Amino acid sequence: MDMGGRVPVDAPDPAVGQRAEVRQLGFPVAGLVRQRHLEELGMLGTVTSRSGADDTPPEAATVARSYTLWRNPDDRADPGNLRADGDVPDHGPLPGDEPPRPPWLVALADQVRYPMLWEAVQTHWSDGTRPTESVAERLVHHVDHLLQNQFREEHALPSPVDGPWVELVTASAVQSGHPVVVDGVPHEGFLLDTDPFVLGVAVELDDGRVLTVALPREELPLVELALVSDAPLDPAT
Repeated sequence: MDMGGRVPVDAPDPAVGQRAEVRQLGFPVAGLVRQRHLEELGMLGTVTSRSGADDTPPEAATVARSYTLWRNPDDRADPGNLRADGDVPDHGPLPGDEPPRPPWLVALADQVRYPMLWEAVQTHWSDGTRPTESVAERLVHHVDHLLQNQFREEHALPSPVDGPWVELVTASAVQSGHPVVVDGVPHEGFLLDTDPFVLGVAVELDDGRVLTVALPREELPLVELALVSDAPLDPAT
């Protein structure tokens, strides 16, 4: 999302356009079940693959959903809900700092004050026209993606531009036969349980979609690890 320049008060919420683009992809997007300690963020992460021009239908796509974590959902003014490290990511001054700002930008500035389950659930879809990664490989890439972006310091990794790439998890560590609850029903899925900071699970649905979940271990006591295969794209619904 390009945040350069001043954002006028009537600027449209880019999350609305993101959700419209995801709907055009034509497949259901999974998410975590509704639960007290989580609130879905409006922004979606989307990656598509095409063999032709940009206006051709995608052959594969991945949609990621993120959540705000409320440690005390009954009192959102509780300081205990703030980020445990007491830090707020430094993204520089937000454009449009002088009032008035569009409501969605005000909300975005407030959201960074709270812990987030970043790209916690990914839905992977393919039209079947070309080979795709295995479920285990998709799970490894999801967990590694979270580790490389959120836990670099914990793994003593250098800056991404310095030194060789370090693979933190491997497909050989993925265990099959792990139960993953989708739409209230346990499915035979996969578990990646070797990293000290992130746990990952995955499952392939009958329609060919692959769902992967990557969660920080320290937040697991507050999270119900169960999925809805077709979660509403609008967080308010």
